[in-house]
Amino acid sequence: SFRGNDISITYPSVSKELAEKAIATPMFKTWLERCEKKPDNKKFINIKSVEIQSVDMFGPKRVGFIKLESEAYLVFNGKEIPRPVPGIALLRGDSVGILVVLSCNGKKYTILVEQARIPIGDAACLEMPAGMIDDENVKYAAVKEMEEECGIKLKKSDLISLTPDKMLPSPGGCDEAIDLYYFEKKVTVKELKEMQGRIHGKKDEGEHIRLTVVPFEEASKETGDSKLLCAMYLYGKAILNRNNVESLTVSFRGNDI
Repeated sequence: SFRGNDISITYPSVSKELAEKAIATPMFKTWLERCEKKPDNKKFINIKSVEIQSVDMFGPKRVGFIKLESEAYLVFNGKEIPRPVPGIALLRGDSVGILVVLSCNGKKYTILVEQARIPIGDAACLEMPAGMIDDENVKYAAVKEMEEECGIKLKKSDLISLTPDKMLPSPGGCDEAIDLYYFEKKVTVKELKEMQGRIHGKKDEGEHIRLTVVPFEEASKETGDSKLLCAMYLYGKAILNRNNVESLTVSFRGNDI
């Protein structure tokens, strides 16, 4: 159902079982809900049919990726434009990224995770810690990823949001929307050295993750990871705003307060 009307969902190259699993996923439901939204009545999307072209499973139960093509039209000022808009989409669901800010002896460091990334042909791609949100609270997912990927235990209250609106890394082809957070932690030289090169990851999912600790200001030179670059920029703005607030003074009866 799309805005109260039944729409056709076909799956010519996919089994009925896989198609039903795909349609039942939070990622498919979220995608359809986003398409249904009318930010204003002047411009919105009208979907008439959906073809599920492929479904990739992560293990026997979990749907990983869904590739689909929708017959979609733009409605503008109450009139549907007759030419369809591009409707191909890769659904992988939303994710969360965490910028690690470690302080040691007056210097800041961050953690990058090294892992193989076949889509870009890199056996040792460096990225900010991140993970998919599997129908769960975003902060809970962030806490879980930090423990799985970095061996760092956090509370949800340790995380500070960098993105009032989610970051959209590739809206022309993929549904993924990313929440970015940061946390700050003081560590000793010993703790910093113990983190360097440590191996983590879920072996049953084929993960082999190696931690790399780098000086904070050099992290952007180590990788082109868009999550990290955006998070570092937003963190810099957040710290600047925080420092400005902390340094504000006003005069009260001739005295600065």
